[in-house]
Amino acid sequence: MTLIADSLRLRQETLAMAFVYTHKYRHHARSDKTMAELLDEYTLSLASLSLATKATESPRRLRELLLPAYALLNPSDPPLTFPSALYDALRGTVVTAELLLLRVLRFDIRLPLAYDYLPRMLEKVLTLDGTAHIDYLPDDEREEIRVVDVKDTRIGAAVWCLVSEAVRSYRLVILFPARTVAAACIFVAMQEAGLRIAMEGKTWVRKLTGDRVEFEDFEEAVEEVRTLREVREAR
Repeated sequence: MTLIADSLRLRQETLAMAFVYTHKYRHHARSDKTMAELLDEYTLSLASLSLATKATESPRRLRELLLPAYALLNPSDPPLTFPSALYDALRGTVVTAELLLLRVLRFDIRLPLAYDYLPRMLEKVLTLDGTAHIDYLPDDEREEIRVVDVKDTRIGAAVWCLVSEAVRSYRLVILFPARTVAAACIFVAMQEAGLRIAMEGKTWVRKLTGDRVEFEDFEEAVEEVRTLREVREAR
């Protein structure tokens, strides 16, 4: 799924949404064994990615997903052609899978992502005494003095990478709200960069999240993110 998303130059948010859909489906399938048997991993991934392109306003034609997916899964076979009976059959399978996925999601496809909360949270983290005016400069002046977006700062880039890993985690997506995951990723990224928080933890979380994240949930999410990092580094 990641390779196809990258080959189609999809945004990180689109791929993240697709991962969230797959986690939501698997979570539902745990309590409904029939659902688990209806979609294999490949069909679920394609349906999730296709639906995510629509939810994030990054539309791609279904054949743009099917042709590379078929080539990856069947490297020794001739390329899938369009139009063809095989293409029509595969297209019908993915469309049916999308409808099934929509039912599981209760047709709510615009789910919150941790990415949604990062810009505002990072602005709070990166605003120090004497620097608050930076975010309010006119666009032409920002361009003239080369002001980068928070996403392109050292901490911002590290946080974005952490979130891209976090959305692949079933536990982080299912057990924690997106806002909590965003806060946890920022905290871990700051620690990894050797930065310290100059206030008590609960106060920091309250200010960062607008008092919308329970501190206990935040601590658990931080541990999940750390575990995720440790597992990846051990590979």
